[in-house]
Amino acid sequence: MSGRSDATNGWRALFRRRQGVRMRSTIVGTFLVAIALVIGAAVMLFMLHRADNRSMYDSTSYRAYEMADYIRQGGIAGIPAEELMVGSGVDIIQVIDNDGRVVASSPGAPAVPLTSERPAPWTSTAVEGRLVPEDEDEFCATIAGARHGADEFTVFAAVSTNAYRQGFVNTALLLALELPILVILSGLAIYFFVGRALRPVGKITEQVTAITGSDLSLRVPVPSTDDEITRLADTMNAMLARLDQSHDAQLRFVGDASHEMRSPLTTVVGILDLADDTDSAVDLQTVRTILLPEARRLQNMVDDLLLLARADEHGVPLRIRDVDLDDVVAAEAHRLRSLGLARVETSIVPIRMSGDADKLGRALRNVAENAVHHAESTIRFDMAFDEATDTAAISVTDDGPGVPEEQRAIIFERFTRLDVDRRHRGGSGLGLSIVYEIVRAHGGTVTVVDPPAGFAHGATFIITLPTTNAQPDGTRDGAVSTALVLPPSS
Repeated sequence: MSGRSDATNGWRALFRRRQGVRMRSTIVGTFLVAIALVIGAAVMLFMLHRADNRSMYDSTSYRAYEMADYIRQGGIAGIPAEELMVGSGVDIIQVIDNDGRVVASSPGAPAVPLTSERPAPWTSTAVEGRLVPEDEDEFCATIAGARHGADEFTVFAAVSTNAYRQGFVNTALLLALELPILVILSGLAIYFFVGRALRPVGKITEQVTAITGSDLSLRVPVPSTDDEITRLADTMNAMLARLDQSHDAQLRFVGDASHEMRSPLTTVVGILDLADDTDSAVDLQTVRTILLPEARRLQNMVDDLLLLARADEHGVPLRIRDVDLDDVVAAEAHRLRSLGLARVETSIVPIRMSGDADKLGRALRNVAENAVHHAESTIRFDMAFDEATDTAAISVTDDGPGVPEEQRAIIFERFTRLDVDRRHRGGSGLGLSIVYEIVRAHGGTVTVVDPPAGFAHGATFIITLPTTNAQPDGTRDGAVSTALVLPPSS
């Protein structure tokens, strides 16, 4: 049994490999059409056979009862001579008395009785077969009983089945000749129309083949048929657009990363080359003020790039524990106050959640440092808890120039800056991207809105996080992965 199943599967696999969609569709469609035609022909022949039988029995029973009525009214003498003539669906008529003698018959009918049955008056029996001696033909007959006074008679009316059966055979032969022709024509029509329907697929295949990794700007042709192929083309174009966008983003990422790394590397390599050319040692002051800051800047940039790369591949790894968000905010506010770069205001409420305290602290620090870079004098931290959604909100507001509304959708993209001057202040353009990834890994969101009342200008970054009643994208005390979702783009 297993060997037979393997052989069947092998033939199916061979059929799929050797035949294309067009040929497979043609074969299957033609096979179904052939089955439908055969079933239709069988039903037609069956109905024709029933109709022939009904017609023969109707004609013989009508003549038999007609003869019985003549006998009832006037006996044998009451049968008109012309009624014994053959025709009108009857080939043989016999009237037989109780003694078994033929007392009336149609011209040319046998002189011997063709039946020995004696049905009661006004009842009948239908028979079929070789009813006439020395005659190879088959007949269909109705045997009816008749009475006139005390005398009873039997009426035998028969018709040859040859004409009906020959018509049935001719119809079957005609169908046997027509069916193969119809099947072949159907197969050709299916092959033609399937090929026509798949023609756009061929064009799509040719266009996709022409698309290379270095040029994703091409799009597949979209047919105007508004069917599954149209939706396939639209889906492929949407996919190509996403790939093109991702490819461009990757190129920009590589270019921006190279540009950002080139600056500290150029400084470090330049000083080392100078020391090598002049055969002099690098003084400690140069190491502390130039080489070490530039090296740390490069190290931080590499760490940021590695974090974003891991986020792209597996999500930001988190170590989930209970976190007091108010402690994280208070620590960051204290750090900024100790730096003395701006006046720091706070409105802190106690909120506890499950999350990675180090990652959340890093995200808040990146937002705070971004605020410090832009603030004129004041930075404000606000916390709030929404009982309806069990979410905590941390708002960081600065009184800087603010973020234009049309650019708020792109500031979380990597290497994005809204002012060129920040390039000279040590930033890499990755801080807010890291914020976005860390917050998203915790199941939260980060947005930019206008500052609250009391600030004439500036921007407010709002980090919204689920609390302990919500589950972040992680497991307690373990590294986790989240799906890649790019920041919103313009």
